[in-house]
Amino acid sequence: MNDEQISAALADERMALADLLESLTPEQLRTWSLCAGWRVQDVAGHLTALFNVSMVSIMTRVVRNGFSVTKASQQITTELSARPIAEIAQQLRDNASNRKHPPTLPMAPLADVIVHGEDIRRPLGITREIPFERLSAVMDFITGGRAIGFLPASRIRGLRFTATDGDGIWGSGQIVHGPALSLLMGAMGRRVAFAELGGSVEVLSERLQGKVKKIE
Repeated sequence: MNDEQISAALADERMALADLLESLTPEQLRTWSLCAGWRVQDVAGHLTALFNVSMVSIMTRVVRNGFSVTKASQQITTELSARPIAEIAQQLRDNASNRKHPPTLPMAPLADVIVHGEDIRRPLGITREIPFERLSAVMDFITGGRAIGFLPASRIRGLRFTATDGDGIWGSGQIVHGPALSLLMGAMGRRVAFAELGGSVEVLSERLQGKVKKIE
């Protein structure tokens, strides 16, 4: 995907998510997402962090939290998700085409909104048909050695992800196969996707449990 296509895809995914968020009931917004410790509204608030918090502010918070990125992220998410959901949704719309991204990670915003969109939808039993080219671009990103800090490289090392719903192969090694969206969610550590995958899924499972699974 070129820059224009990435921008269009990002805008489309953010707009779709904004529409969904405004349609949810208070009970649905309180539903636990696939992100541990975060409810649906927490994930929604987290997705607006790029628009509200500068890199300087993020680093300051990391230092104040004992150099813990996790604690700093939780603090920011708590603050942003406390706003009314209509305000969060409108900010996603207003910044639909905003390509601001962490240093060296230009594909991160598209990956974020797709993965976190599923973190919201799946517990609610909601599905979205995401174009294969978008999923392919994100899989290229997370398996191409450029997603430093986005996910542990050790989790997917020695694995070859093969899509069953399109022409997509990412990585090399033992095969994990399934729909591209399920491959993405599995690679990003969402266990609920494992049931939709075949092949060496146990490798991913053991790595998420902290067990080192060396592949010969």
